[in-house]
Amino acid sequence: MTAAAMRRIGIIGGMSWESTAHYYRLLNEGVRDRLGGLHSARLLVANVDFAPIEAMQAAGDWAAAGRALADEARALQAGGADLLLIATNTMHKVYDAVADAVDVPVLHLGDVTAAAIRGAGLERIGLLATAYTMEQDFYRDRLSQHGVISLVPAPKDRDEVQRIIYAELCVGRFEPASHRELVRVAETLVAQGAQGIVLGCTELELSVRPGDLEVPVFATTALHCAAALEVALASDDKPQAE
Repeated sequence: MTAAAMRRIGIIGGMSWESTAHYYRLLNEGVRDRLGGLHSARLLVANVDFAPIEAMQAAGDWAAAGRALADEARALQAGGADLLLIATNTMHKVYDAVADAVDVPVLHLGDVTAAAIRGAGLERIGLLATAYTMEQDFYRDRLSQHGVISLVPAPKDRDEVQRIIYAELCVGRFEPASHRELVRVAETLVAQGAQGIVLGCTELELSVRPGDLEVPVFATTALHCAAALEVALASDDKPQAE
């Protein structure tokens, strides 16, 4: 495949930039592994300032957050993106606002995660994520549409996972004690019947690894990137928006 034939992936990132850097690395490594040589991904990255977005999250002003991300999506499409990724699980809360703003596909992180879970023959998973993703229904319902049941931690554990994500992982802090705490919470969900664990926050992959648990671990960033590359490197005509 020539560089001109590779589709350009637009990334709505910066939430946090730590996890967006993970997206950037995985997409480029994926192209290198598939095409070899000096090939790298054709990317456009909109790196938003996370502080105002986080304030909108905390205030429950998801409409404003949706408008902000929709603006970024339109800019990426105008810049030549052929498909888009919202590089954060939590902000899939405003997926419809983003998808409705553009004419190119926006690959839903929940869909590709559910496909991997069902492909592994599982249907009951433990969900580690931000409090918004664990407690609200936008993400769990998306998994449920594919026949996947989500278990979430108890309130105290949800609070601790939220703290670790925002106070540590989003700002590049990787504390061994917090890593152990995340594994403990995941193991509690396994004890309650989870057949696998979904790392439903992109930052969690910076701490928890598949080998940390005895059940399958579904790293959503890696799954999202792999799905994007399947589209970007496909040899047929450019995809149409849903």
